[in-house]
Amino acid sequence: MLYWIATGYLALIALVVGGMLAHNGLDFLRKGRRRLAVRRAGGPAHINGNGLYLRMTLSERLQHGTLLVSFTVLVVTGFMLHFPDAWWVQGLRQVSQRLFDQRAVVHRAAGVVMVLASLYHIVHLVFTARDRTLARDLFPRRQDLFDVLAMLRYNLGLSSEGPRFGRFGYIEKSEYWALVWGTILMALTGVVLWFEDPFIALLTKLGWDVARTVHFYEAWLATLAIVVWHIYFVIFNPDVYPMNLAWWRGTISEEEMEDEHPLELEAIRRERFEAAEREAAVREVEAQEAAARLAAAQQTAEPDADVRQPPGS
Repeated sequence: MLYWIATGYLALIALVVGGMLAHNGLDFLRKGRRRLAVRRAGGPAHINGNGLYLRMTLSERLQHGTLLVSFTVLVVTGFMLHFPDAWWVQGLRQVSQRLFDQRAVVHRAAGVVMVLASLYHIVHLVFTARDRTLARDLFPRRQDLFDVLAMLRYNLGLSSEGPRFGRFGYIEKSEYWALVWGTILMALTGVVLWFEDPFIALLTKLGWDVARTVHFYEAWLATLAIVVWHIYFVIFNPDVYPMNLAWWRGTISEEEMEDEHPLELEAIRRERFEAAEREAAVREVEAQEAAARLAAAQQTAEPDADVRQPPGS
């Protein structure tokens, strides 16, 4: 059984990570050629405004930062546990023998932090209006499949236009739900590994070994996915290189919105235009009401003036 689980995971890793590499390679070549053509032409591809648009609130950035730190610590300490004699582990051991000795404790602490951050995120999804909208926008839709095909045609040069995304496209959605699934699976198997004796008694040694195997290969899948998928789109993507700083400052430029989230930008502009029209209509009504009150007041004042006039005037 362990052999087939390991073999299945290796096939899954090859398929998923290989697909990511192929997707990102085509994406890089297409965007790189477009940027080079713009540079050689000596001018901008298009003119954008200079506004900034909110991408991540402070709470969302803190959640992201917590996941970033805890995930990195989990990866480093986890592989330190599995490969204690690796060359890079020996290098870290020379830097801090105490870290090496306490790597299991640090690993579990980082796991607890990630789980708590995930629970905090769930609370926000339930009780915060913006995050409820975030969950709705991240939910997979049939259009995402068409967008994948459209992007493939575009990157292969079979179409002159790529898909247009809203707040989130299939790139962000696939990563988000992979994170959700991976966090649940790693947390469950991690608890089994943490409390070894009770779970061996409950699941038998084979069940515990299954959890260990799944935990190990899921760790490889998650690490490679972050490196190949997330790091590419945040750093090495030619449209954002050297880095998309939305995770730090919370905003992106209008040019980035136009390139990456044109449908969301159109919706924001439409909402602003409609809000301006509503405000103008309210002001017009208020002005008409003020003019009517002024006219009524003048009409009331004129008879009073006639009454106060002396006799014979």
